[in-house]
Amino acid sequence: MPQFIAPGGARGPARQQPLTVQVIDVGRDPALKPALLSGRLTNLSAPFLYHDPAKQIAFVLMPMQLGMTDLEQQRIIGQLTQSVMRTLPEDAPRAYLLQPKTFFTFQSLIEAILEKDGITPEMLKEQQAKADLLRDLLRSTSEEDLRNKMRANDALIDATLFELLNASIEANLEMGRDEAAQQLAGLQQVMIEETTYGKKIGARLAVIEAFQKDPSRDNLIAQLIAAPDAETRESLVAAGRHLIDYLFFQTLTTRIESAEGDQKQRLIELRKEVQDIRDRLDAASRAIMQQKADLINTILSSEKPFEKAREHAEEIDELFMSLLQANIQQAQQRGDQELSRALGAVYQIALQIMAERQPPEVQIINALMSMKYPEETEQLLNQIKDQFDDRLILVMGQFAEELAKQDRTDLSAKLTQIMVQARSILPKYDPSRDKSSGPTVGAPTTPPAPPEPPKPKIEIARR
Repeated sequence: MPQFIAPGGARGPARQQPLTVQVIDVGRDPALKPALLSGRLTNLSAPFLYHDPAKQIAFVLMPMQLGMTDLEQQRIIGQLTQSVMRTLPEDAPRAYLLQPKTFFTFQSLIEAILEKDGITPEMLKEQQAKADLLRDLLRSTSEEDLRNKMRANDALIDATLFELLNASIEANLEMGRDEAAQQLAGLQQVMIEETTYGKKIGARLAVIEAFQKDPSRDNLIAQLIAAPDAETRESLVAAGRHLIDYLFFQTLTTRIESAEGDQKQRLIELRKEVQDIRDRLDAASRAIMQQKADLINTILSSEKPFEKAREHAEEIDELFMSLLQANIQQAQQRGDQELSRALGAVYQIALQIMAERQPPEVQIINALMSMKYPEETEQLLNQIKDQFDDRLILVMGQFAEELAKQDRTDLSAKLTQIMVQARSILPKYDPSRDKSSGPTVGAPTTPPAPPEPPKPKIEIARR
């Protein structure tokens, strides 16, 4: 749970001074939601309002220790909801803001947010039990002790625990904790070797890796036959979708005709299964593509396209950008300059939305690279020195090295200069400040959003 900061910096209500109220509006800044849920928001003060316009959620945290009367609470809630209403488009729903739900503990508010995402308290308890098991496994005194614990908890080691372990590995890599990530990866490998579910995962990985080493039609058929379960076959079909064509089925049919008995029947069933998986994946792909096209249209025709894009930030991804670029090229080929310009404006908005979702370190480096050296870069480094330490310089070094490999020597040289500047400004990493869950980084100052383009007067070309 975060430490709430009262006015004046003192902990507690500090009733002698007026309370400062906050609005956490995930509609305007989607990155605030994961930051809040993971406890990474810094200087979080209560009371505050959590606002999610997409789900029409208005939750107010009003801790009992503030000692406020009902009248004072209602006044604060009124201030919070009015501040949100002033930022909403004229046609946006508002009724849910008239009666926001009040919570007296941070944990109950977080659980309510998760429940709106379909995550129940029971699911949270189950995930906590999995996390406790992982911590217990990591505390093993020897490899023999580790394997004994895994065998004793074999029934608890399932897909959910593997997902949690993968998420932990990725989180540690993102935070630059390579050693911790390697320790978790080693734990995962032992889990694959020792547990019932792990062996199932291991067999699946072996089949997929065998196909990846030789991505041919014949090998795809061979690995589909060798696959231990339906999930593995579906993964293989997805990985080798480009190979599943007339020639693939002709090859498989030839094998069926030369087979006999049970083997022939299994191959017939495999052919039907592959056809079904292919059709299902293709239908899902078409549906996703249509959703992306609809979203482009929605943003394009909106009175406030930037705000509309923010509402759908999680849907703006590489597929969205690819389809958008294809439509821009199509408009240019037809000589439709008005549509091309309008789509280009949407493309710039989408780039900004995607940039905001990048890790804080990447956002800061991108911001520094866009600034004038040394005056503007020095100013930003001084602004962030309370949230970042010299570990950011290591990330800069990785970026500079990658830029050099791409022959972008001018940018690599500039970033190297900024690294030298940062060494004299950013504090040294202090391991004692790490939380038990690993180091966290405060929310950085993000580059300003581009000005909102005028509403386009045309519709996107349907593909």
